[in-house]
Amino acid sequence: MVPDVSKQEPEEDEETENEERLCHMTISKSAQEKMRQKQREEMEQRQQQKEKELAQQLKDRLQEVEPRSASLSVPELMNSKEFSKVSLSSGLNNGNSLRKRINRPSLPNIPSITQTYMSRHFSAHSLPGLPLDSLEGDEEMDEEEFMEMKSFSRQEQGLTEALKLLANNDWEMKRKGLSGVRRLARFHQELLLTRLHAVCLAVTKEVNNLRSKVARSAMLSLSELFSQLKRNMDQEVDEVTRILLHKTGDSNEFIREEAVKALAVMAENVSPSRALTALIAGGLNHRNTTVRKCTAENLLCVVEHLGAERLLSGTKDNTDQIVQTMVKFSQDGNQETRFYGRKALNILVSHPEFERYMERSLLSQDLHHVITAIKKRGLGDASSDPYLLKVRSSRVNSSSNCQENKSNTGRGELDTPREQRLMTHRPIIRSMEAAEQVKQLNKLLSAKEFQERMQGISLLLQHCETNPGFVTSNVVNIFDAFSPRLQDSNKKVNQFALQSMATMIPVLKDDLHRVLYSTVTFVTDNLNSKNTGIYNAAVHVLDTLIDHIDNLLLLQPFASRVQFASGRAMQDITERLAVLVLSVYRRRPQAVERYVLPVLWYLLGNMTGSGVIKGGSGNVRAVTTKLAASLHQQMGAGLQEYAASQPAHVIKMLWELIEKEL
Repeated sequence: MVPDVSKQEPEEDEETENEERLCHMTISKSAQEKMRQKQREEMEQRQQQKEKELAQQLKDRLQEVEPRSASLSVPELMNSKEFSKVSLSSGLNNGNSLRKRINRPSLPNIPSITQTYMSRHFSAHSLPGLPLDSLEGDEEMDEEEFMEMKSFSRQEQGLTEALKLLANNDWEMKRKGLSGVRRLARFHQELLLTRLHAVCLAVTKEVNNLRSKVARSAMLSLSELFSQLKRNMDQEVDEVTRILLHKTGDSNEFIREEAVKALAVMAENVSPSRALTALIAGGLNHRNTTVRKCTAENLLCVVEHLGAERLLSGTKDNTDQIVQTMVKFSQDGNQETRFYGRKALNILVSHPEFERYMERSLLSQDLHHVITAIKKRGLGDASSDPYLLKVRSSRVNSSSNCQENKSNTGRGELDTPREQRLMTHRPIIRSMEAAEQVKQLNKLLSAKEFQERMQGISLLLQHCETNPGFVTSNVVNIFDAFSPRLQDSNKKVNQFALQSMATMIPVLKDDLHRVLYSTVTFVTDNLNSKNTGIYNAAVHVLDTLIDHIDNLLLLQPFASRVQFASGRAMQDITERLAVLVLSVYRRRPQAVERYVLPVLWYLLGNMTGSGVIKGGSGNVRAVTTKLAASLHQQMGAGLQEYAASQPAHVIKMLWELIEKEL
């Protein structure tokens, strides 16, 4: 009945010797061997006795079901059909408790004989009282999943430990920390909300971990946070969505799948308006086809959830942005992306209020043409593709013009087709030349040698001076290659790119709105640079943006960066956010309340009495005071009404700062 364990002895002896060498340095090897032999013999005797008792219990229980089982031996009994009718949970629990009792550091780690015997004589499916996962699969994953089903007995200690493990360099420790975050999200939401930003920042950072297991675990944790905390995640959704969208274009298939799942959970649980803005900012102009497709798919889900009436009843700027986004997706080169864009746009087009919106909108004639075509054709098939419609309409117009010219002119009928061919080919030639110029420019901007990257920046400056229309019409493609230079690894390139950006802003102005979010992200990350030249150039870019760009467009990018910045960068951005409040609130109070108030609550809620926010952000009391004073100056008693829903310590600190400023 007892299996042979001699094959396991060398490995177990080696492990035990390592332990005993530390605890019993003065005992000789022969004495240690005798002690181990004696311990093994005693342990085997106990296990044999326990095995006999267990076998007798099983035999007695089976005898109640089938009397003939009393004449069977234990091995025959275990292989019999009658055995599958009886639950062995009690016997297995006894075996597990025995294994735990004898598995001490001072003894060799010999597996339970009961467990070994049963694993040889049973399939997993023949144990009705034992889950399949306990016999098959990764033991480490089973333990991790089991722990995630339990709450923390000491909640605050669990939160601190999770953050500490996430900061560890060991990837296995990081996975344990991410598992702790999932436990907190399931069982301790109120505690998690007190440190939500720090937790989201730590988890989001691990999405880009080179260990695929850690990256996948981080995305699972974000899904759990979105599903459990729901709209409490609104303040974190912009940066998290940007990172997840980027991962949907990853070369690793299961990383892509996990990112897609996390984004779907995000779109379903956070505020639809925040999901819309986050998706548009992170994926509309992305150069990866898969990322744009995933963005369009999730955007469609949010649009379906909101409905046409709520979308059309919003502010004019927001509605215009949503419609432009849908139109752009409906013209995408990817067939699936076009379908999602058309379907989302069709939801609005079919609503009776859409006609009134079209009358008061300032969309271009091209957009009106595409919208009208989609309205007439519906989703359809390839024949409803906007590109084909445009080509078809141009052919119809050219043929009608030709017929008209033939009826009205004599010799001119010979020249008209030639002129039409020239008019048709000239735009094509120009577009091909422009595409080639963009290709050459981006090649220089992305070159390996820093001298070539410097040449690319100089060439871009030259285009802005001599042909700004070329830059504005290709701004997304160009900035895909230029924006990384704002954080170039070479300090000379980095500083030159920032200085050039400050020069280009007055020229490009509001045409930068399509790349504004990414530009602000790249620039603000330079505010913690120890290089004085780079820091001063980054500050100059931000101030130039405030001077020349519509401050309403800057409000969201600046506000979202505060919560994901640290150190001097947080202070500089918050100070400029207070300036934006003064210029934007009178025109668009809803935008300030939507984007800036969460920043104020975040600062007040995480700031200590000395004015420091954990994470090395320095003393932010001065800039927080400026932001609170700007909001109070514009909102008056309205600020007090919004603050009423905040915790008591946040309200107390808010009025202390305002009274001090006044």
